[in-house]
Amino acid sequence: QAAGMSRLSLLCLFISVTVVASSDILPEGYYGRFKLDHSENFDDYLSAKGYGWLTRRLVSLASVTKVFKKAGPTSFDYENLTTKKDIHYKGVVLGKEFIGEGLDSSKQKVTFSLRGGRLYEKHVPTDADAEQKEDEYAYKLNGDTLVQTLQASGVVAKRYFQRQ
Repeated sequence: QAAGMSRLSLLCLFISVTVVASSDILPEGYYGRFKLDHSENFDDYLSAKGYGWLTRRLVSLASVTKVFKKAGPTSFDYENLTTKKDIHYKGVVLGKEFIGEGLDSSKQKVTFSLRGGRLYEKHVPTDADAEQKEDEYAYKLNGDTLVQTLQASGVVAKRYFQRQ
């Protein structure tokens, strides 16, 4: 009976490790190219972040494409392509912080993670005077639509990207 309990304990441990390990991999559905289709409440979000009218107009009118490419067994490459500036992050590993460039060209501590079935992208500027402030974006797949949720001072905005 003790041997049976021991095998059961090992089986439970194996299942737990397997589940934890598989959650550290970007789900297949995220791989691809997604082009911005439309936004909801985005101007109010940018205003809550403290951006002025001209900056809000430029950001709102910018074309945006997000690209996720498999780079290795547990890593991916991410591109945020805009009419203002293209951002490229290579060899991203979920849960592992790295230094990347922000849209304002400042250096950012960037971390991608999975929580509750959503992908999160967190940015923390390394310079106190960076134009781009600390932020975290949530992504969720809805069929062929990648929905990005952004929040600032109680204002919630959504941006909808269509798979290309």
